[in-house]
Amino acid sequence: MRRHLVAALVALPVAVVTVLGLPLALQRSDEALRELAHARATEARQLSSAAVQALSHGEREVLRQRIADYQDRTGGRAHVFNARGRSVDGALCLLSPDELAQQNVVRAALQGQFTDSSDRRVAKAAEELIVAVPVIHGGMLVGVVVVCSALDDLQLKQWTIWAVVAVIAALALAASGFLAEPLARWILRPVRYLEAAARRFAAGDHDARVPVHLGPPDLRVLAETFNHLAEQVQHQVTVQKSFVSDASHQLRSPLVALRLRLENLEPHIAPDGSRGLEQALGEVDRMTGILNALLLLARAESGAQAVECVDVRAVAEERVASWRLVAEPRNITVTIDGEGDLVASAVAGTVDQVLDVFLDNALRMAPPGSTVQVRLVEDTAMVAVQCIDAGPGMRPDERARACDRFWRGARAAGEGSGLGLAIAASLARANNGHVLLQEGPGGGLHAELRLPARGPARAERRPGALLQKSRG
Repeated sequence: MRRHLVAALVALPVAVVTVLGLPLALQRSDEALRELAHARATEARQLSSAAVQALSHGEREVLRQRIADYQDRTGGRAHVFNARGRSVDGALCLLSPDELAQQNVVRAALQGQFTDSSDRRVAKAAEELIVAVPVIHGGMLVGVVVVCSALDDLQLKQWTIWAVVAVIAALALAASGFLAEPLARWILRPVRYLEAAARRFAAGDHDARVPVHLGPPDLRVLAETFNHLAEQVQHQVTVQKSFVSDASHQLRSPLVALRLRLENLEPHIAPDGSRGLEQALGEVDRMTGILNALLLLARAESGAQAVECVDVRAVAEERVASWRLVAEPRNITVTIDGEGDLVASAVAGTVDQVLDVFLDNALRMAPPGSTVQVRLVEDTAMVAVQCIDAGPGMRPDERARACDRFWRGARAAGEGSGLGLAIAASLARANNGHVLLQEGPGGGLHAELRLPARGPARAERRPGALLQKSRG
């Protein structure tokens, strides 16, 4: 954008000088020609009295002397023709007298066809200017005075005019080129601050603001508007997070008290009412799980936790060992596979919580006798934790919505809050990673957590290794 603005700032003065300078130069050149023609016509009219004496009374010596003086004084050449177009006397022009008499300007003057107040006709030949003035005596046309003038001085004056315009254009180009870069930086500085603040705000830094004292007034208003919008969004997000956190925390005590009262009622419940009591206790447990999930989600979205190096293999082995205790009674095998030590850059507890979500969903959906695979892979920039089950999987439209809050698939069992994958996705985003859901090799679900790698990548890894392994 800066290059386009600099180009516009440079091109605009040049375009203005061109649009205004070219007509001005053409006008001044035409004025110079007309001024020269007017001066030559005036000088020719001054010779008219001597021409009348020569044409009417035959006194040519006076005419010759006047023509010679005129040539010495101005450098121009004068020639006199009678009413029939025959040469009477005068200095030689570039054209011969016969050729000069055939010029349109001379023929028009011989016919008395003049229209302007100076009674002249002007012809611009290749190398000289020809001015013809009719000579009137006693109300009759008695001849024509023709003045021929070289165009050297006129061309020099015209070239001077064009040179002045060119110099002005060059100065405008130089000045605009010198001032365009600082001016563009001054104009775009608020835009750069706004872009940086918007990126920080989108990344979760809701304290990002833009200086409001830089740049043009319109951009200052834009900066103030952005800051006001950021404050409103920050306030709304804070209110929402506070509500979720406070509501979840405050509801814990009533639920604990409710569970205790239900358990205390067990000795007083008739045998046929035990089933209802178990269902009530199950609903209390489910509500407690939802509240715990909401608290975890609120902490994940706060974005205020420190990032550190996490030993992904150690965390995965510890969580797999814990979940095997749940899987063995269901006749489900949980395996872990990976090469070497994998270190990710993440908030402490992120890998634990996301892997717990993956394994919980996998064990609930996997059939007895199947295997749930946990695989650890990395490439040059990312570390991936993959969980693959042999369950019914998800359709593409279900995978697209699986990370939405409180969404549950059509095949979901009765338990569950619909917050597990939403929490996993939120934790991944808070660590500059993401959760990927795709179809597993046997039709089950392939859930994958990708986090930024910490430290140099292995030499034997290629940039596409992670993607290839995830497809394998």
